[in-house]
Amino acid sequence: MRKVALTMVLVGATSIWAAPPYRVFELPKFTQPPVLDGNRFTVADEWAGTLAFECSPSQILRDGAEFGWRNLEQQASEVSVNQLVQSATEGAAVARTDADIFSNIWQAWDDEALYYITEVRDNARDVVGGERLESWWERDSMSLYVDLNNEDNPGGDPNGVYVNLNIVNFVAAPMNSSPVTRTLETTVQNTRQATQDPDALEGFTYGFRDAGDEFGGEADYVIEGKMEWDAFMRVNLNSRPTVGSLMGFTWLLLDPDGDDAYGGQIQCVAWAGGAQSEFADWSFSNMPAGPGAGTPVEADSWGRVKATFAQ
Repeated sequence: MRKVALTMVLVGATSIWAAPPYRVFELPKFTQPPVLDGNRFTVADEWAGTLAFECSPSQILRDGAEFGWRNLEQQASEVSVNQLVQSATEGAAVARTDADIFSNIWQAWDDEALYYITEVRDNARDVVGGERLESWWERDSMSLYVDLNNEDNPGGDPNGVYVNLNIVNFVAAPMNSSPVTRTLETTVQNTRQATQDPDALEGFTYGFRDAGDEFGGEADYVIEGKMEWDAFMRVNLNSRPTVGSLMGFTWLLLDPDGDDAYGGQIQCVAWAGGAQSEFADWSFSNMPAGPGAGTPVEADSWGRVKATFAQ
C-alpha cells in the first residue's frame, strides 16, 4: 500500500495540495543478532551492512536542501525537523546545532526481532525528571515511532484520534536503573496509552554505555536496542514481517539538557504524525547484515533507497 502525506500550500487566494516525498528504505537482515552492550564492535563487523542514518541538525539542513522546506526559519524540512530548544545553561552558538546533539542510527532485523544501535554525541545528559512516569519526552532518550501494519494513518489528527500508533522509548541510562527507562505507547480505542509495566515491556530490551567524550561531546552515550516481534504482536502487530513486508517508521531523538519539562527533540527521517501518515517505510530485505556482510547501507545510497513524489 502506498502512503501519501499531503501538505496544504497557499498560493495567493488558492489552496493546493502538495505531497512530501514518500521514502522507502531497504532493511537488511542479521545473520546473527548483536550483543546488547552498547558497543558496536563487540563482535567483528557486528553491525556491518545495516541501514544507517545520521540524525542531526546538519542532516535536517541537508534534508531541506534536497526535499524542500515546510518552514525554513524553524528548520522544518519536508522529511525532518529540528525542534531543539536552548536550555538555560546552553549558549546560543551551541543550542540547536550539532554541538547540542548529534547521532547516528543503525538498524536491521531477523525472524525474532527488530534491532538498532545509536551513538549519540551530547553536550549534557539529562535523565532525571518528569512529573509523570510516562513523561519520557523529558529525558535524554531515543524513540522509535512505528506503524506495525503499515496503515494509512498511524499518527494523530487535530481531534486527537490515533490509529495504530506505537512508540518505544529507551532512556539514555542503564535499563532498569529506574522504573522509567523503558516506555511503550500504543493505540487503544483511538487514544494513546503509555505503560512502563515490566510485564507489558517484556521483549523490549536494550544495552546502554556511557561513552564520555568518545564522539566529541561531553556526555556521549550509546543505546543498543532489541524489540521482539512477539512483543509487538501483544500490541497490534498482525503477523511477523517477512521479506517484502513494509512497515512505517520514524525516529525521535530527545534532548532536554536540564530543562524542567520538555526540552526539545529532533524528528529524523520522517515526521511523526499528522492528519495522514508521513512516516517513511522499511522494506524488509534478505540482504545480509552482521559479520561478513560488508559495509553499512547509507541512507543516500540510491541502490537501497527509493523516493517517490505524488503528482
